[in-house]
Amino acid sequence: MQINLTKRIVILTMAMYSYNIVDAQSWSKSFTAGSYDSNKKLLGGSEVLQLVDHKNILFASVGYWEDANNIWYGGSNSNIGWGQVNRLDNPSANWQEDLFLGASFLRPEILKQIIFTKDQFGSSLSSPDTVLICAGYSPNYITRQVIVKSFVRNDVNGTWGESQIVQGSFPAGENYSIRDIEIYVDQQTGLEYVFATVGTQGIYKGKYNPVAPGKINWIPTAEFGPLNIRSLGIEVANSALHFSSGSKLYRRIDGVSPSYVIDHDFSDLGATINSAVGGIRGLTTIDNPSGIDDAFLLMWCPNGQSQGTIYRLEPDGSGGFNRIYEAKLSILIERFLVGSNASYVLGAYNEFYKYIEPISNDTIHLVGFEVNITGGGHPTWNGYYKGGLFAKRNSNSQYSIEEINGTIGTNDTALVANRCYVSSPFSTENALYFGGFDPNSNSSTNMAWVFKNTYHVNAVDDLAKNENNFVIYPNPSSNQLFIKRKNFEEFEFDIINLLGKKVASGKINGQTKTVDISSLPPNIYILRIDSEAVKFVKVN
Repeated sequence: MQINLTKRIVILTMAMYSYNIVDAQSWSKSFTAGSYDSNKKLLGGSEVLQLVDHKNILFASVGYWEDANNIWYGGSNSNIGWGQVNRLDNPSANWQEDLFLGASFLRPEILKQIIFTKDQFGSSLSSPDTVLICAGYSPNYITRQVIVKSFVRNDVNGTWGESQIVQGSFPAGENYSIRDIEIYVDQQTGLEYVFATVGTQGIYKGKYNPVAPGKINWIPTAEFGPLNIRSLGIEVANSALHFSSGSKLYRRIDGVSPSYVIDHDFSDLGATINSAVGGIRGLTTIDNPSGIDDAFLLMWCPNGQSQGTIYRLEPDGSGGFNRIYEAKLSILIERFLVGSNASYVLGAYNEFYKYIEPISNDTIHLVGFEVNITGGGHPTWNGYYKGGLFAKRNSNSQYSIEEINGTIGTNDTALVANRCYVSSPFSTENALYFGGFDPNSNSSTNMAWVFKNTYHVNAVDDLAKNENNFVIYPNPSSNQLFIKRKNFEEFEFDIINLLGKKVASGKINGQTKTVDISSLPPNIYILRIDSEAVKFVKVN
């Protein structure tokens, strides 16, 4: 196991408490491609494409692009080397294969948790159905046909059901690359659809059908398309569905006969779009810092001269968006890798990831990338910086660069691109998981990886009394926490870790509640009742 430990002293001040915290962050390797699981399934692959927290289990989608275990790249066994979804049940467990997509599905290009709230007729479900869905395309070089399918997990028995989205003819590749999926309720008809971006074929939609093996009945004709450039993102913002394609941001006009309009266009930047690079990448809905509506965050990567420029789009009040420049990653990278020249930056493989940063309590968005560099003497892999860099955006729209597992060594295995990230689904740890590698058309056998960044609290002092409508004691506490409220009304509480994940909850009838916290690992937590919150410390 690789471990990299960084220590720092942090002063944290809140209205209720003042802390002196000795905080340590440690990096450890969670997954290295090339091993076998307990069922003797090869867990290989060249890249981890997505990491998803689904029902307190960690799932990873793994592709085999340029991996020699795949028969396309020299492998001899057609039963291995295709797309997988792997599963981690707890931090101490070993990764297991959860889904093998089958022959010719080179990559599970999207893995996402979505929530159905209505049936195919528009009636509300008695309870929402939260499902894990992945999708990919399979080319057949004999029939010259391409099949695009979605796969939905049955969480009761651990199997996956499949549904065909569309079938078409060659060429394959970017024409059928399915990069995002989104749930949306038509504001005019009240019908709920799941939408998928299918390469240049266009935008497809389906309806929830709980008795179907894959739970979705897809409509085999595109609602909108074909497209000149494959779509890399689809998002709901301001009660409307949007998707990106090349330099354009489209918005759906709801109704029985829906249509699409262009809400924003980056063509004024004068760049020629390379379809493999994409244009608008990582389309993400965020709170608008200048108003009450939703805004968008995205990375502009048009072609081989991409500098990884990040923009924010804010509603202009007339149905369009104002464009605000936020950062150019190439500049930040050159400051981080002293003496280097960043000639090409490609990033935002998925959405910008939002989480609450430990210690500061600030809202952070993460975005990964790869970079071609020259100069400075930094280690490279086929022209790309060898280490895994990622950018952090704080609530003031300021950016910083960090490196996974510390500064990479010349003899270390290449990490290249951080593609995905997720807060740990496990209540026993405060951690972020990172996954990645991008072959960039170079031979890349067993190069997929997942690292974990764990936050530890070593000491806390200077605890002050809170002035909320409730008190908690003892604080620090090892096994039991008492909550006492100033009135006898029934109330609910949540316990949240420093990454913003709810680890416990309950209801109090009366004035005092005893909460068992013995199963929580030592750390700082937040106890929240309504709009009030108090931090407490769990110790051994």
